[in-house]
Amino acid sequence: MTPLRRGPWPKSRRIAVPTRSPAYGPRSRAASSALSLAGEFDHYTSAPLRRLLGEGAARGARRLVLDTALVTFCDSALLHALDQWARGGGRVELATVSRSVRLLLTTAARVRHPVPGGPFSG
Repeated sequence: MTPLRRGPWPKSRRIAVPTRSPAYGPRSRAASSALSLAGEFDHYTSAPLRRLLGEGAARGARRLVLDTALVTFCDSALLHALDQWARGGGRVELATVSRSVRLLLTTAARVRHPVPGGPFSG
């Protein structure tokens, strides 16, 4: 999936763009949204992603396929956007995962399900 750019953002500020890939056939497009994410995702740069997810949900999409290979930084803002999608009845599938997204998801899983006796067990 090749990410496209919307707007005049420099490479490090690319946000999220829908991809049109033949890998997701016509039958599944109506119920799916495929996004290729690139750049940094924090409180200030996640608004376009939240808007795209809202538009997808309004069209009836319940399956979100993410390509995060080009995400260089992310924090809880990305996690919050994905959590909102899931709480709305959507399902998230990761096609490819960057190191920063993997670290965020691993940390979030440890906090939600702490290891007994571990640093997050309280």
